[in-house]
Amino acid sequence: MARPLPGRRHLLALTGLALACPSLRPARAAATPDVLRRVREEGVVRIGVWLETPPWGGFDAEGRPDGSEVAIARLLARDMGLRLRLVRLKAAERMEALLEDRCDILAAVLPMTPPYTGRVAFTLPHGRVNTVFAAPAGLRLESMGDLVGRRVAMSAGTIAADAAHALLPPGAIALFTPGTPQTVEALLLGEADVAVTYDWQLRDLRLARPDLDIVPRLPVQSWTYGLATRLGQPDLQRFLNIFLFLRGLDGTLADIHARYFAAPLPEGLRFR
Repeated sequence: MARPLPGRRHLLALTGLALACPSLRPARAAATPDVLRRVREEGVVRIGVWLETPPWGGFDAEGRPDGSEVAIARLLARDMGLRLRLVRLKAAERMEALLEDRCDILAAVLPMTPPYTGRVAFTLPHGRVNTVFAAPAGLRLESMGDLVGRRVAMSAGTIAADAAHALLPPGAIALFTPGTPQTVEALLLGEADVAVTYDWQLRDLRLARPDLDIVPRLPVQSWTYGLATRLGQPDLQRFLNIFLFLRGLDGTLADIHARYFAAPLPEGLRFR
């Protein structure tokens, strides 16, 4: 008979066990603050979120924070038995906010790539981002050289924009927009010839507007993301990985992904 999956009480017990048993923790410098112990003592966990990038982070119809990462933050706080304080961050300040102790955990789609991997600690990945150059099917776009003279819209201050801008050949025209929705809008309004966007966004666009023949043409970048903490927090990292493993195993993460992306979790991120 299959055993029931550990739930919130089991996660809380594991937290207490990690704090109570020094033998379970590697030695650390006395000056390093123990974030897991602190949030348990204070009863509040501060989780940084990025609310300008739906469906990961945004607002619902009533103006409340919403999105897949917000849902995970709420679930995590509930499983920790703590009050949640969402810390709204801009794209460019996500890592610095964590390092400056303005938040305890990041749930803000921070890529598991250098230089971030050297400055913060990541959990197991729970999502993947694929970014592409998208354009009308009739536009010739077979190589980067075909971008010469083209207006390429991209969302300012994002990892996708940084990666795409580095790929542009001399003569391509970069147009920076306030956000991802405006990037696609620029393409639809004819203000741009090409848009840097996400594969799931193009899928949704094709479903909503089958009359539009906007397709992915060239890859930009693919990367995974996870929750992030400051370095030197083994207890917190252990707890977060247990949380992600159990909520992945019981299907909760897949349900969150399906709710916000209308698609299953990408291969390689499914817990079995």
